[in-house]
Amino acid sequence: MEKLADYVDVEGAGQRLRALAARLGVTEFAQVRNLEFIFAPFELYPLAPLVRPPLPRIAAFATDMDGTSTTTEPLALHALEYMVRRVTGRLDKSQWSGLDPHGDYPHVIGNSNFRHTEFLLQRYGAQIDQSAFTRAFFEALLWTRACMPDVGRRQAVVENARHCGLGELLQDADFSRLATGGQVSDENVARLVEPLLNKYGPAFHPAHESQRVAAALDIYYMRYHSILRALEAGQGERLARELLGSGDRRLVEPMPGYEVFVPLVKGWLGAEADALFELLRDHLLHQAGYAAAEVDATRPRLVRLAEHFRRQPARIALVTASIAYEAQACMKEVVRVMAERVAGWPLSAADRGRLADHLADYRAVYDGFVCASDTWEARLKPHRDLYSLALFQMSVPKEEYCLCVGLEDTEPGIIALRAAGVGCAIALPNRDTHRQNYTAASAVLRGGLPELILLCNLLLPER
Repeated sequence: MEKLADYVDVEGAGQRLRALAARLGVTEFAQVRNLEFIFAPFELYPLAPLVRPPLPRIAAFATDMDGTSTTTEPLALHALEYMVRRVTGRLDKSQWSGLDPHGDYPHVIGNSNFRHTEFLLQRYGAQIDQSAFTRAFFEALLWTRACMPDVGRRQAVVENARHCGLGELLQDADFSRLATGGQVSDENVARLVEPLLNKYGPAFHPAHESQRVAAALDIYYMRYHSILRALEAGQGERLARELLGSGDRRLVEPMPGYEVFVPLVKGWLGAEADALFELLRDHLLHQAGYAAAEVDATRPRLVRLAEHFRRQPARIALVTASIAYEAQACMKEVVRVMAERVAGWPLSAADRGRLADHLADYRAVYDGFVCASDTWEARLKPHRDLYSLALFQMSVPKEEYCLCVGLEDTEPGIIALRAAGVGCAIALPNRDTHRQNYTAASAVLRGGLPELILLCNLLLPER
């Protein structure tokens, strides 16, 4: 039986790392920064050797959620901007134009929400208004305790309040009555919290950086989750108009090509896949800028891919740094929209019905479903844990990691994939993430999933 641990000096540790690299065929390590409260400032990860397509076969796909599978990246950015506005008191665009796509976006997409918030508090710390911060946290505390269905989130906000000096507030009878009385809403929380704020506001005092970040993160979660609740209540069109400026777009829907990608790799399609070619072609011509002749030449691939995956279905895992409530609410909506679109596909009624059956329950679509609630804040991307869990859930043996494909839109996600052992890590940039550094990726496909399917033949050999 192997020992639990070996203890080596610095020189011995270096020798162990070199020996490990030789055994794994590793030529690169990633130095991944830990959160501020972790003893060691960073971790060193051996990165799986890059696997360049084509692959002889594909055992499994591990796909990111925000920006890769779904369009939820703008929603997260909106909630982060809302948090900064609340803690600085700059609610109007005339006071602050908002997050900077060049200076902010590369640092607030793809990591853990704690790290995103940590960056923003450091960047905008000089503008923080303590009175505005206090008010926003009190609203987040009461709203989360009263309205949030996720038990872990309710517990977290209470612990953060206690750490920030509000233990007496948590014992207040009026607070308890409001938190459990079913009367708190987005519209009245500011008014209901006013007496509590007057009484206990001076006690709110985050003592150090980690407490300030945790308190600000509660404000972010309040906004994000209030929007998800409104979506679940059928208010998607109104929210899209308010937040995106258009009722034609949805806040939460599949990324282009995703509704074809999933049934394709799961083996749910056959010769009827040819009828879906135009869905992918349209994106490549009008959004990715490819020439019609180049795209049209790939048409025969779609049926061949469908027949291949019908014989050899791939497993698929959904992997996200969002907590369980967010992941479940978003993917439930995404799969519902997929089913809605399938109903309008140019297929036979029998084929549409069969696909609708597969999409009847979002939980049955995925062979792995991993979110932030499966680990903890300090172990999210770019750490390997989420993708290691996904490989385990899909029951992929370690010797087949080289036959797995990871799909991500951010640098932290690409690092996490390779640190978990997935050497074929494909970057799919979008309009919010295209400024990221994709040096560690096996390939960068700016045409997204349609490019992956048609132009890259889903990374398989041509025949």
